[in-house]
Amino acid sequence: MNSPVRRWVIGLIVFGICLSYLVISIARGPRAPVFGYTTELYALQAQSFLQGKTTLPIEPRPELLSLPDPYDAEANKSYRLHDASLYKGKYYMYFGAVPAVTLFVPYRLLTGRDLPNRVAVPIFCIGGFLSSCVLFFWLARHNRWALPLWLECVILISLGSMSLVSLILRRPSFYEVAIAGGHCFVMAGFLALARAVWGTGKDRQWLLLAGLLLGLAVGCRPHLAVICWAVLVSFAIRVRCNLRLMMPLAALMLATGAALGWYNYVRFDSPFEFGASYQLGGFSFSILQRNFETIFRSAREFLFVTPHLDMSMPFIHTVYINPLTGSNGPVIWTEDTVGLIPAAPFALLGFFTPFFLRTQQIDKGIDEASRWLLSTIYWSSIAVFVILCALGWVMGRYLADFAPLLTFDGAVVVAISWQSLSESPSRYALRWGTSMAAIYGVILNIAIATPRSDLILKFLHK
Repeated sequence: MNSPVRRWVIGLIVFGICLSYLVISIARGPRAPVFGYTTELYALQAQSFLQGKTTLPIEPRPELLSLPDPYDAEANKSYRLHDASLYKGKYYMYFGAVPAVTLFVPYRLLTGRDLPNRVAVPIFCIGGFLSSCVLFFWLARHNRWALPLWLECVILISLGSMSLVSLILRRPSFYEVAIAGGHCFVMAGFLALARAVWGTGKDRQWLLLAGLLLGLAVGCRPHLAVICWAVLVSFAIRVRCNLRLMMPLAALMLATGAALGWYNYVRFDSPFEFGASYQLGGFSFSILQRNFETIFRSAREFLFVTPHLDMSMPFIHTVYINPLTGSNGPVIWTEDTVGLIPAAPFALLGFFTPFFLRTQQIDKGIDEASRWLLSTIYWSSIAVFVILCALGWVMGRYLADFAPLLTFDGAVVVAISWQSLSESPSRYALRWGTSMAAIYGVILNIAIATPRSDLILKFLHK
């Protein structure tokens, strides 16, 4: 097939996936207020930043401030701004400020209007998806892979569906804005890192950009700092602790970290306090039990929860997990979710990335710098996964913190496997297996993103 046709086919697939992100998110309409307050907290935060303030432009109700303990979840239920942080009589966001600075503030400056969450979430998801697509094609071109068009289409579709961003697109609130922003900056950071390690003649500039983007990811989701550590350690090993090479990468990571610390100090009088200690929510972080049993349970549910099948549209549904409980009552509310492995077969392949990269046959299809990059992506995803399991918070939307990285590695494993297979039967099996996996991923994620028929009827009867 000639090159123009190939480009048109690939372009249409990418455009279709990006459009589907927008449709899934925007079609839900504005999210209903929680306890009488808006959930457009990032738009409010952008307004405050433009006024030189770090507080939210909502004054706490006097009834809340007059409570003996304003942080008592039952007592403050009728008065609180849900999941905001209350400190010294002011409301703050404990969610990362970077989405407000990088998207909501520029949008308000350009249009004079507030950017809704349901538009911001797909914008960030599209940014993450496009970064993963560009990174894949750069890898293919750099290693001179001869991939058929059908395989490129399968991989693009899988990158778009098996990243499981459908779990955040289907209910775009301020929580999902932070997650989508982290996803976008992580994938863009690895894209810049790839250009640096492949030696394009501008390594320092790309290292600086990679450090900045990964630092911004931490400003969306603080626990993504483990990715910064994984990248720095891996890069230090690669360059044998050469400070001249490490400093460009580390400099802007440290700069964004210092900026976050200053931001926290201005708000909460501590550079290490993001606001979780002062959160007005439905449970207390302090009673969350962290032990091996909790870690094992979290890992099992993140990975293996199978979708629920029944006769109600759209027939495939996510599953509610029983909340963890402690001596003082519910420890945390878990949300409906689906396991990574049943939902994203390419992510399962991603778990075996180190094995594929070690084999002699595979070595011939990928150079040393690319192997290093894939290993770094792999260990970064594992680090995030372990952190989330250790925290014990099993929520479907958190899958978007690590699923895109494992799915990307899994897609590369498929491409490398195609390169290494020379026999027709083996290639035939790979072709049908990956094609069916891609179709399955699309069907499942469309179902995940589609409201249940009973919820639609309930909405229509309001």
